[in-house]
Amino acid sequence: MKRKMVICHLVLSLEPGGTEHLVYRMCLDLRRDHEVMVCCLDSLGHWGERLREEGVPVYVLFRSPGVDLSLPFALARILRAHQVDVLHAHQYSPFFYGALTKLLAPGIRVVFLEHGRHWPEKESLLKNIFNRFVLQPLADQIVAVSRETKDRLVRYEGLSPARIRVIYNGIQEVSVISPQERVALRQELGFYPGDRVLVTVGRFDPIKNLPLLLEALALSRSAGSPLKGLLIGDGPMMAEIKALKERLGLGGSVVLTGYRSDATRLLQVADMFVLSSFSEGTSLALLEAMAAGLPCVVTDVGGNPEIVVDGKTGLVVPSADVVKMAAALSLLAEREDIARKMGQAAQERFRRHFTFGAMMEKYRALYQGLGA
Repeated sequence: MKRKMVICHLVLSLEPGGTEHLVYRMCLDLRRDHEVMVCCLDSLGHWGERLREEGVPVYVLFRSPGVDLSLPFALARILRAHQVDVLHAHQYSPFFYGALTKLLAPGIRVVFLEHGRHWPEKESLLKNIFNRFVLQPLADQIVAVSRETKDRLVRYEGLSPARIRVIYNGIQEVSVISPQERVALRQELGFYPGDRVLVTVGRFDPIKNLPLLLEALALSRSAGSPLKGLLIGDGPMMAEIKALKERLGLGGSVVLTGYRSDATRLLQVADMFVLSSFSEGTSLALLEAMAAGLPCVVTDVGGNPEIVVDGKTGLVVPSADVVKMAAALSLLAEREDIARKMGQAAQERFRRHFTFGAMMEKYRALYQGLGA
């Protein structure tokens, strides 16, 4: 009987987050026909605990601050013990350590998957030279989750465009709630029949530019829009967002839920989804909203305009433009017919291009193509 391929995912951690949840889902799917494990550079996290409960080995390496040159040795020992064939590194720091580990375990194939970029970014000639001539030759495959992410890898990391392929993120079908459950959830959250509700889901981080969303919502309401907000998530900007909400007079018009494990269910109470980020890869929350049939308003950054077809499945507005964001929100709030049509088109686009099954087929083919 042929030995199953052994795949190790290398991540920063498995704390709650889009990338981390995707890794969790990938592991559960891959173990149907592969041996799967995970190594976390920093901490275990919620999804790491869940994987351990599912019987998937998860190791934590407890990386030291700065460049931890002991880490490749520890990682190489784990990979050899499990006879790992493919090391799938998610984001740049795991790739950095994964590539160095390959020097100690040269038989391992290394896949580098970039999910999204920091903001703002700075160009560094020395870093680009190091990446191009040291790390890139150690990568057997480099993947970006959008064309824009690929372009940033070329510009800010010095990687060759010919070495990078694009595989868009995918998610599983969303379980659509019943109309009765939707009404009950809206009432539970303090929304009423005449309200139009926008929702966003994600970490409360500066890169998400949530102040833009609140300012645009306040501007839309000042013009008479019946729009209210539902912000699902938590993070370092929570206190700032709470204060801004009160300062803008949105106290009773914006609900902050904190982190919710049922965010996909909760977002379905809304009438539109909004992503106001400064930078994005391929947002899983955006795909979940499309899968649920919501029209989407997004900023023209990262993979957003590759996912949302402007004027058809939603609206794409310039980044940091409060007036145009407010106009887009008002349009969907006041024209339910347009919002409904866009939501249906968004759901159809999701099913054609962004399903989890289609994404996993591409990764399985990628692993097999490495000849590991």
